[in-house]
Formats: sequence, structure tokens, C-alpha cells
Amino acid sequence: RRAFVAFLQGHSFVRQPRRHAASGACRAWNAVASSVSAHVRVLRRATVSWTRAAGAARYCRGSLPSVARCLLFKPRLYDPLVKPFGCAGRVAFVMFACAATGLLPGLAESASGRHPPVAAAARQLVRGGATSAIAFVSSHGHNSVATAGERHPRPSQRFRIGSVTKTFTAALVLQLVDQKKLRLDDSLERYLPGIVPEGAKITIHDLLQHESGLANFTDYGAWIEKANRSRSLRPIDTLRFAASKPLLFEPGSRWSYSNTNYIALGLIIEKVTGHSYRSELTRRILRPLKLAATELPTTRTLPDLHDPGYNPLLAWAAGAIVSNANDLSRFFAALFSGHVVSKAALAHMEQTVPANTIFGLWQGDGLGIFSAHLRCGRFWGHDGGILDYSTIVEVSPGRHVAVISYRSATTEQPNMAALLCS
Repeated sequence: RRAFVAFLQGHSFVRQPRRHAASGACRAWNAVASSVSAHVRVLRRATVSWTRAAGAARYCRGSLPSVARCLLFKPRLYDPLVKPFGCAGRVAFVMFACAATGLLPGLAESASGRHPPVAAAARQLVRGGATSAIAFVSSHGHNSVATAGERHPRPSQRFRIGSVTKTFTAALVLQLVDQKKLRLDDSLERYLPGIVPEGAKITIHDLLQHESGLANFTDYGAWIEKANRSRSLRPIDTLRFAASKPLLFEPGSRWSYSNTNYIALGLIIEKVTGHSYRSELTRRILRPLKLAATELPTTRTLPDLHDPGYNPLLAWAAGAIVSNANDLSRFFAALFSGHVVSKAALAHMEQTVPANTIFGLWQGDGLGIFSAHLRCGRFWGHDGGILDYSTIVEVSPGRHVAVISYRSATTEQPNMAALLCS
């Protein structure tokens, strides 16, 4: 701008307008120079104003009242761009800047009824007692995310997904079925002989669908507390402990949720492949889908998680994975799009039996996934809890995916229909 105006002012008809007052061309050039200079000044002020406001929006974090207190009463931020509109102009400008920098996603969703109410879902969980919450919805290539709570988690914050790990484990098993390395009607005894007394009666299908009758090792609090502190615990030890308890029922005759089933499946994956569960998870799912935020930890604590830690070999293939909302969304979308297992294998996963789950969140249990009926159709997914983390993932046949993660108990349950049927 300076060079252009200097170029115009370098001509005598601009520098000495009186000498050429009779020339219409000179007067025109003079008008052009003045107009360009004026417009550049306006653009410069607008740019500076936007830059300051957006920078302030990134700095002033917190709830809407906090942002308002931080920004609205700093007139130096707004320059001449909003002065003609007074206080109302400043309010509108700050709200727009906050929405543009991603601090107030609720503004965007309020402006268009087409967006799922993720901000309302996150706030609802916090009102019920959760210390932090993340609500994420992916629909038709558009992601909506909101966070709430004292800890102000980032949208990309990782968390322990608990039993949502089981869907990853089931996918690994079904991949082996696709490759004809095992069959769903193979017995547990075939791959882990001598570990479970009734192992010859329990099939891989029974394990996947929680119809094995194996005792749930997490029901034994004293043993769990000791095992969590142990440095020598191995997954086979967990299966041996559960196998020492009587079967709850004849395998295949009833349904009862048991984390032990997926410890056994993790061991079968290792037996069939000759590699660790962790390496197969990485090679078959995490790396192909580019799930960079997802891992099976090898240590009790992780630097980006603020928790007391957990023995990863205790929860292991039943509940030890750490991930974030975006990665979980991508995994479930890929799974139900046929990019993880074959269509035939997915059809097996979607064959359900009635299931009584906590809070009535699910009505049926398939192979590593649950089913739920919402007002806009049938949905699939899984939930999980470990330490003070709770996670829920649901995906529709139309590939709408909702991921909810929160910490600490809450009396409010997320309205999945509002998130997925909007």
C-alpha cells in the first residue's frame, strides 16, 4: 500500500495539484490516489481489529460470561470497525470472533438447527456432576465438538475408553475369521488347552457375545485391587483366576456380561497370530486407519492423562485402550463401512441377543457391539468405564457417529437421540 501510494504521489500532478488544476485527467488521478489511500487505511484498520479480537478470543477462555467479562470491556481491541455500531456492535463482533476460533461451538450450532447440540450435551453432563466432558459428533464429513467442565479438556484430549476396547478386540477376531485362521464355532479349549475346566464347551462366538458363563473377574474387588498393584500380573493369570470360579450357567444358554471373555479372546489372538495383542492391534487397525492418538499403553500412567494410572495388563484386551473422540469416530465409521472386516463378518457382529445393560442404554448385544433403538432408527456402539472415565460411542447405518467422554459420576445421561437424530 505504501509503495503504491508513494508511486502515485511521485507524480507532479499529485504532488502539485494547483499547477494542473485545469487538467481533468490530473484531477481524476488525484481522486484515484486519495480513494486508494482511504480504502487501504480502512482495510488496515479492519485487519488489525480482527487480529486483535481473534487473539483476545483465544486468550480469554472459559464460559460465555467469563469471555464476555474478559473481552467486552476492552475498547482498545475493536478499533474503528465496530465503533459506528456502539455496544451492540462490540458484542456481536466478540461473539463472532469467539465462534471463529472454536471457543464457543455452541454459537455455531445455535445458528443452524442442522448441527447437533454438542455444547448442550457437554454442559448437561457437567451439571450432573461430571468434572469434565467431551461431546463429539461426525455427520456427512462435518465434525462438531464441544467440551465443558473445570478441567477444560481440549477437543483432541485423549482418555481411557474402558470397554469400548472390546469392539477393537472383536474386530481383530473377525479379521482372523475372514482370513480363515479360526472359526466362530472353535472351542476355547482348542487354543488355550487346560486353562478353563469347561473350555471345550465354550466357543469363540460365546466369548464374543458374553454367553460363555465365565465369571467376571472385575466383580471381585479385593482381587482387582491386588492385581492392579501387581508388577508380575499377566493376562493368563486373570483368565486362570476367573476359571477358578464356577460357571454362572451352561455355555451358550444365557447372556451375562463378563470382562473375562475378552481377556480370553486377546490370548486367542496371540495364540493364532504368534504376535502380541498390542502389535496385532497396531498392525491391523491403528496403523491402516491412521489412528495416531490411539494405543494400548505399556505403562500404568501416561503424561497426557491426569489420573492415578492403571495396570494395562489387567484391563488389557477388555478395556485398556487410550484414544480420543476423533480416532474413535474414525474407527467406528470405518468398521461399519466395511473397511475393517468383511460385510459377512459385520453381519455376524450385528446378530444380537437381548441384553440388560446399565441405564438401559442398549437393548441387544452382538459380537463386540451393542444395539440401541432411537427415534430415528437403529444404532450400534459400545460404552466403557475405567477409573473415573466413562465413554459412549454410537454409530448409525448412515454413518453418523457420536462420541461422549466424561470424568466422574453424573446424574445426567447424554441424550444420544438429540445428537444423532438432529
